[in-house]
Amino acid sequence: MDKLITKFTLIADPHYYSEKLGNTGKAYERRAGSDQKMLAQSRGTILAALELIKNSDANFLLIAGDLSNDGERVSHEEMREILYEFKKIMPVYVITATHDWCCDGNPRRYEGDKIYHDVETIPPEELADFYKDFGVSDAISTFYTHQNKVSYVVRPCDGVSIFCLDDDQDGYGSSGYSDEHFSWIAVQVNEAKKRGDVVFGMQHHHLFLTELQRAINGKGSVDHRINQCTKFTNIDFPVMFTGHSHMQSIRKFVAESGKHFYEINAGSISGYPAPILYCDVYNDGIDIKTEHTENFTHNGKEYTNDFLKNHATALFSDIIKSAAINEKDKFLAVVEAIGLGAEKASKIWIVARPVLKWLDKLTVKKAARIMNFITFGKAIDKKAAKEIADVKVTDMVFSAFCSILDGSLVKHEEGSAYYTVFTQALALPLKIVKKLRIKNGGLIRTLTHIKDAAHEIMTGGPLDNNNWFCEF
Repeated sequence: MDKLITKFTLIADPHYYSEKLGNTGKAYERRAGSDQKMLAQSRGTILAALELIKNSDANFLLIAGDLSNDGERVSHEEMREILYEFKKIMPVYVITATHDWCCDGNPRRYEGDKIYHDVETIPPEELADFYKDFGVSDAISTFYTHQNKVSYVVRPCDGVSIFCLDDDQDGYGSSGYSDEHFSWIAVQVNEAKKRGDVVFGMQHHHLFLTELQRAINGKGSVDHRINQCTKFTNIDFPVMFTGHSHMQSIRKFVAESGKHFYEINAGSISGYPAPILYCDVYNDGIDIKTEHTENFTHNGKEYTNDFLKNHATALFSDIIKSAAINEKDKFLAVVEAIGLGAEKASKIWIVARPVLKWLDKLTVKKAARIMNFITFGKAIDKKAAKEIADVKVTDMVFSAFCSILDGSLVKHEEGSAYYTVFTQALALPLKIVKKLRIKNGGLIRTLTHIKDAAHEIMTGGPLDNNNWFCEF
């Protein structure tokens, strides 16, 4: 690390939800219980994070999009008031994203067991002006997209140019940038280099996909993102902060030219793990250290980060637990919350209850026996399974899900019993498909990514997803 230039913090995906849209009743509880992030408590998580940032040595704050829950005007207005108050402490630079203009056209409020859609939202063309005091008014250059949304460049201090980029739509049906938009970015990078500035930026949508994300996304989506990474690398744009996925990760892309590009994908501040990225900018790179909102208050009640963690897995754990203890009403409520009607949920209950009750009690010992039985002892290492025999399978699944969100804060060394059992279990579906000589290319590709994802989940991957020095 060379000469320190400045310090800043970054948070992503606040998803501020106004309680005027409803915070009680069956409909609200179903919606809140089916989401990894908080709804009503989002105000508390945001205020707690901002209080921590106030007491840091940061010089400014970046927010990487999705400021509101779903574009509701009342949510935006309340969020903006919070930002105006915080701006008295330090400058704030924001970008907006798809949740800020309700891209699905389906805003909601909740009363009792009813959902209403008569909610005023802010259209995309108004957002640049609405948040102009948080970046645009300080910009040295701006670019307006076909939606009238804005990308801009700011110089918070001498020697630093920050690109705050709107990548919601490229004009061709994908996230990203039109040719004209990217040409503007390239010109501004060149101008910044002439000034002797270091260059980095933020956009909302993540670019570098983890193995698990590659399993979920189609090949076209993967190729599109690789192309964007390559384009940024080619114009000597070294570091991009992103949000959107709610998954913490730091990845390094190296182009065929040998040039590199870092993406720092920050998790949501309004859900587990509620990360705050503290960043020191040097002449030769950015040193990132991640902390988490450990406590927050909402309506006089104290919450901890463990509450956020439990909430993140609640949808799955509630389904399993309700079946295990025969709470049909709770099971139906949770299943209905994810989009199934009452009739389908009731039919599922009949079949699912015995399976889920069995799954709730399933240990590594029993699961390994089953997998080894169907593969003639070739699936799971017996010695490793014996070492963690009493660990519940559901606990491993929930822990893995949290690792996906938090960038593997809890790591398992390669070769450990836990690592061995988990990675072998995720490799089994691909082994079976190959053994049966199934020639489905898409299926094989997906299962290969799932197999490879196991290593990333257990170890965090090649870089520390929470603390890293990203060289320019």
